[in-house]
Amino acid sequence: MRSLILMVLALGGLWACDRQKFAEINTDPDAILNIPPEYEFTAALLNINANDFENYYDYNRAIYYWTQSFVSLNGNASSVYEGSGNLNQRYSIFYTRVGNKLVDVQKLIDRMPADQKARYVHLRAITSIPLAYYAWYTSDVNGSLPYSQAFQARYTVPALLTPKYDTQEELYNILENELKASIATLKTTQTVTQVSLTDNDIYYAGDVSKWIKAANALRLKIAFRLMKRNPDRLKSIATDVLSDATNIMSSTADDWKFVAGEQFSSAANRNPTSNSSVSGAKNFVDFLWKTSDPRLRVFFQASAFTKERFDAAKQQGKIPASFTWDGQLYRGQFADPDASLNTSNSIYFSAIEYTFNGTKRTDRLPSSVQSRLFYGAFNNGTGQTTFPIITYADWCFMRAELAVRGIVGSDAEGWYYKGIDASLANYEDMARTSKLDDYKALSAAEAAAYKTQPGVAYSSATGLEQIIVQQYINYFKNQNEAWALIKRTGLPSVDGKILALENVHQGGTLQQMPRRFSIPVPTITDLNYQNAMDAITAQQQDASFGGPSDLTGRVWWDKP
Repeated sequence: MRSLILMVLALGGLWACDRQKFAEINTDPDAILNIPPEYEFTAALLNINANDFENYYDYNRAIYYWTQSFVSLNGNASSVYEGSGNLNQRYSIFYTRVGNKLVDVQKLIDRMPADQKARYVHLRAITSIPLAYYAWYTSDVNGSLPYSQAFQARYTVPALLTPKYDTQEELYNILENELKASIATLKTTQTVTQVSLTDNDIYYAGDVSKWIKAANALRLKIAFRLMKRNPDRLKSIATDVLSDATNIMSSTADDWKFVAGEQFSSAANRNPTSNSSVSGAKNFVDFLWKTSDPRLRVFFQASAFTKERFDAAKQQGKIPASFTWDGQLYRGQFADPDASLNTSNSIYFSAIEYTFNGTKRTDRLPSSVQSRLFYGAFNNGTGQTTFPIITYADWCFMRAELAVRGIVGSDAEGWYYKGIDASLANYEDMARTSKLDDYKALSAAEAAAYKTQPGVAYSSATGLEQIIVQQYINYFKNQNEAWALIKRTGLPSVDGKILALENVHQGGTLQQMPRRFSIPVPTITDLNYQNAMDAITAQQQDASFGGPSDLTGRVWWDKP
C-alpha cells in the first residue's frame, strides 16, 4: 500500500511540474501532429471508398434493391424497403474519416511559413473539391447538416463544439462558391513549383487540369439537384460551366474514379451476395437482353439454364409445359415480393432439381450478379475494383439532358450517343480489370449495332426518357446517382415506354420507394442537441419531409 501511495505522489509531482507544457501541447495540435499535408490528403481520399460497411448496409442491402437494379435470386422479402438500423454510413464517414482529414490538410497548410505554404497552393485548392463532393453526397440523403462551422473544434479557442446546421439550399450555394474559388486558384499560374501529388492523389495523380474539369462536373451535378427547386439557378450554373470550354470533361481520360487494387476491396462485405444470392430485376435484365446491351454480361452472369439444360429439365417434368424456351440466356427476378404469390411465376422462385448428362443438378432460372465487379477477391479473384465518382459518360448524359430540356446547349442526340460510347468503354474496362471469368471483349461492331436497337436508337419522341434510361444503366456502379435520378426525374417509372419498373407490394399493399435515410434524433446529452433539433424542426415545415425516421420523406432538393 505504501509503495502505491508513493507512486501516486510521484505521478502527482510529475503532473505539477509538466502540466503547463502538457496544456501547451494539447492546445497546439501541430506540436504533436505535423505530418506532411499530402499524406493526410491521401488518407482522406481513400476513406471516401474505404468503408465496406457502407457497401453492405447502404448499397448491397438497400439502395440497389430500391432502384430495382438488384433483386434477391429467390425473390425479395416483404421487408425489402424497410432498410436496417445501420443505414446512413456516409454521415459518420464524413465527420470522422473524410471531412475532418480534408479540413486538417487545409489547416496544416494555412499554418506553414509563407515560403513553404507557397508550394501547397494547388493542394489546398484541390482539397476543397473532394470536400465539397462528400459534403454534398452526405447531405443528399440527410438534408441539413453542419458544414460551414464543422470540423473547427481543434482549431478554435474556445473549441467550437456546437456548429450550426446549414440548410441544403445554403449548402449548395456555399459549395458552388468554394468550387469556383478552387477552379480560379488552380487556373492561376504559380511562381513556385508546387509539391508533387503523383504518389498521393488516387484520382488524378496531381493533374491540376483534370481536377478543374472534375470541379466543373461536380458543379453541374449539384446544379441538377436544383431542377425543381430553382431551375433558373440550374440554368445559370450550367451556362457558366459550359462557357469554360477548355476546362470541362472531353473524354474518359477525365473520369473522376478510383481503381482500387485487390487488397483494398477484399473485405467480404463488398460482395453483393454476402447477404443473399443476388440477381437483377426482371424488367431491367429483360431490357438489357432485348436491346443486346453489351453491359449485360458485365453486370450479370448468364442463367444456369442453357437450351440443352432447359430441354432436359422440361422433359423430366421439372419445368411447366406452358413455359417455352425463347433463347434468352440472361434472366432477372421479379422485384415485387408479391409476385411469388402468382403460381404462373413459380419457375422464377423455385429451385429446379433435374438430371443433365447423367449428373443431378439444382439450378435457378434467374441470373446471378457478377460479384467480382464489386468484390475483386470473389472466388479467389485478383482483379481491381472501380469506384466511379463522376465520369465522362455522366457528363455526356448531363449535356444531353440539358439540351433536350432546352435549358442550355444543343445536340441532345449527339451527346446521348457519346454517353453510350463512354459508358460501354467504362464497363468494358471494368470487366477487364475486375478479371471477370470467361468475359467476351466488346467489339466496335457490337457497340455500333447496339446503338441501332429499338429503344436505344435515338428518337425525338422519346428522347428525354431514353437519355434518362441510359443514365440509369450507366449508374449501375454508382447507385446513389441511380436512386437520385429516379427521385429527380421520375424515370425509369412503372409507366415507362422504354424501361418500366415494377410496382412493389407487401401483402397486397403498394409500397413507396424510400427517398432518404432516417435522420437521427439526438439525445438530450448531445452537445449540439439544440442545433440538431432546430434543423429537424425547420425541415419538417415542409410536409413532404415527414418524420425523422420516415424513409419515404423528402429532403429539400427532392421536391414533389
